[in-house]
Amino acid sequence: MVGQEFINLYEKISVLNRVGIEDFSDRLNMFTVILFCLAAIVVGVKQYVFSSLSCYIPVGPSGEQYKDFLNAYCWVHGTIPLRVNELMPDNENSWDEYDHHRRICKSPAGSPLLKMVLTKSY
Repeated sequence: MVGQEFINLYEKISVLNRVGIEDFSDRLNMFTVILFCLAAIVVGVKQYVFSSLSCYIPVGPSGEQYKDFLNAYCWVHGTIPLRVNELMPDNENSWDEYDHHRRICKSPAGSPLLKMVLTKSY
């Protein structure tokens, strides 16, 4: 009884019957939108829930809320990637050069949400 009701409900709201997916390009378009939304959700959950951001600073001050401050600062400031075989820059000029040429994004925190909104509008 209950299973049949869910099947009837699924048949009423089935997307494939209403949208009119006709050929391969329509199916591919629908699949890529779903794939982009799924990727944006995975990246957003990884960034917001699991707090996977790593931030380097040369000194380690102490305090109760310093880790929260540092995490918030790194989220706003962005990230600079280093290759596996590269050493950590040891002076201010090297950091400034990396900051100028390698900065990924000034505000990476909003990028998964922005990608999801742009994908939905596509």
